[in-house]
Amino acid sequence: MTALLERIEREAKELSREERERLASDLIAGLDSVPVSEVDQAWIDEAERRYDDWKAGRTTAVPAEHAITEMRGKLSR
Repeated sequence: MTALLERIEREAKELSREERERLASDLIAGLDSVPVSEVDQAWIDEAERRYDDWKAGRTTAVPAEHAITEMRGKLSR
């Protein structure tokens, strides 16, 4: 963490709750203005499609450990 970031964080913690909420909201809103690359947008679209499928019951979730073990097995062949 840079010295500037540490100083900002330390000072931000001294703000009132309302001021911290406003600061956090402004910082998060600023992230939305960053352009998304085509590749990133494709991954966002895919993640949303998969989530929608899961919510609708068209697919089921698989524990990460199981999926990783399965992929490692396929890659080692």
